[in-house]
Amino acid sequence: MAVELCGFPEVAPETVTVVEKSSVLTLGLTPLLKESEGRFGAAPVRFARFGSLSFRPAGVPSEMRFGGGAFETIRCRFDPNSLPHGLRAESLSPGQLAACFDIGVQSIEDAMLRLAHEVASPRADSRALASLVIKTLCIDLARYLSAAEKLATRRSGGLTPRQMRRVLERIDQPGRPPSIDELARLCELSRFHFMRTFRAGTGLSPGVFLQRARMTRAKAMLAQGDHSLAGIAEVLGFSSAAAFSTAFRRVVGRPPGAFRTDLRT
Repeated sequence: MAVELCGFPEVAPETVTVVEKSSVLTLGLTPLLKESEGRFGAAPVRFARFGSLSFRPAGVPSEMRFGGGAFETIRCRFDPNSLPHGLRAESLSPGQLAACFDIGVQSIEDAMLRLAHEVASPRADSRALASLVIKTLCIDLARYLSAAEKLATRRSGGLTPRQMRRVLERIDQPGRPPSIDELARLCELSRFHFMRTFRAGTGLSPGVFLQRARMTRAKAMLAQGDHSLAGIAEVLGFSSAAAFSTAFRRVVGRPPGAFRTDLRT
């Protein structure tokens, strides 16, 4: 297993097809590039939009496309033979593979952020700590994928890929978060139809989804450098540091300062 902090100052828009030799778990530490999508296999398999956290199992051809820009990630590369059976390519169904592009699991995100801090500021015991974190991470990832296909069979409908891309690109923008009405207009749907269709495809209301997306971005900023709470609040569109702290604690379960301290101890 290898853990890497990766920074890409500027990349050009492109579409690539890759077959990973190692299984790769990736968490974006900055907003995703526009139009970031991928699929395992070829047409008629639909492209799925990358989330902040994604997994690409070794040996499975994947096609990825993205717009240009700069971004940073933390990546874990695994020898596929060292992974639990439930994370190996031969054991994953098409539904589970589709679920690999957007893994919204807080415990996995937090573990990846902890690894990012250990790589950025290594200590004598960082390797031992990383090994323990990785073991927990693999268990959580295997649990997520074991439930993914069952969830997929319960969901039908949902926004079209184009509509979902518009919604997520708007959510990724810094500053004031979008209203439900604004997102509905982007999709050319009524407010009621947008909310019903969004929940059908994601399993979450638009409000809860937006809240989680903002907190994921907040946690990445807390893990990186020394962004002030006021600065993070401004980027995420909160009226003040106090308002951001209250929202963060409600969603994450602890204040942002405590979250940052826990990552660094």
